[in-house]
Amino acid sequence: MELLDIVDEYGNYTGEVMEREKVHELNLLHWEIAIFIINKNKQLLLQKRSSNKKNNPNMWGLCAGHVISKEDIDMSALREAKEELGLKLSLNDLKVLEKMEVQKRKTNSHLTRFYYYICNKNNFDIEKEELTEVKWFDIDKVIDMINNDDNSLVLKKDRLYLLNRLKELILQRGE
Repeated sequence: MELLDIVDEYGNYTGEVMEREKVHELNLLHWEIAIFIINKNKQLLLQKRSSNKKNNPNMWGLCAGHVISKEDIDMSALREAKEELGLKLSLNDLKVLEKMEVQKRKTNSHLTRFYYYICNKNNFDIEKEELTEVKWFDIDKVIDMINNDDNSLVLKKDRLYLLNRLKELILQRGE
C-alpha cells in the first residue's frame, strides 16, 4: 500500500495522508517527480511502460513516480532512478529543470518536480514489472513525435517547454 501526502496548489502539505488509489479516485493534489535522462549525444532516455500498468500501458515515458508520504521530494527522485533503472545517483547528480509544475485536471491532478541527469550508460537494470525496455531517442525526434500527436508517448504538447528548456541547457553547457 502506497501512502501519499495531500498538498495544495502551492505545494504545501495539508496534513492529510491517503492511499494512492484513493488520492487518484478523489483527484487530490499530490507530488510526483520526473527525470529527463540525457546523454552526450543529446539523446533522451525513454522507458516503455509495461502492459500491466493502469495508466499509459505500453507507452514511452520518463523515469517518474509518486513522492510517498513523509519522503523528501529530491530523495524520491533518487529512489525512482534506482528502482526503475538501477541508477545509484546522489543529489549532486540531479539538476532541477522545473521546481513545480501544477497539473489540475479532471483526473490525476498533481504537482511535478522535473529533474535532468546527464548519463552516458547504455545498460540499465530495469524494473521488469514496471518497464519492458529503455531506449535513447534524439531530443528533436521526441519533439517531432509530440508535435505529431504520436500516441506511443506519455509526453504531450504541454511538456514541450521542458524539452526546449532542456535543449537550451545542453547547448549552454556544451554537453
